[in-house]
Amino acid sequence: MIRAAVISLLLAGPAFSQELRPAPDYYTDAVFAVTMAEALATGCATVGVDIGAVSEQMTRLEAQLSEDGFDTATPFEQMLDPSAVFDAMGRAFLAKHPIEGQGTEAVCNAASAEIADETLIGSLLLEAPR
Repeated sequence: MIRAAVISLLLAGPAFSQELRPAPDYYTDAVFAVTMAEALATGCATVGVDIGAVSEQMTRLEAQLSEDGFDTATPFEQMLDPSAVFDAMGRAFLAKHPIEGQGTEAVCNAASAEIADETLIGSLLLEAPR
């Protein structure tokens, strides 16, 4: 009976056969950058998301996840919860760009700064001439 239970656990799949791993930095960086780029574009009429750049970023992310042995369809199921990492990234972004509670001009300025600084977030944005 115990032997059958052990064998079934070994054959059960990733949830039982693999321990959860920390989310790789490249994963949290990419997910945060795409999310923040979308938020900045939503808050600023003169900025848009570069769909081509986002697509390229997601293709690179998927390739790296696959190379590192993650299931690319649901990699987060194999990762420890990265919420604390995303929270820290959000606080760092707001420390750099104090836009919370500010108007669209502050959001547009933050987006412009990300583009000018050639950050990952900035690489996912397109700015219309002002």
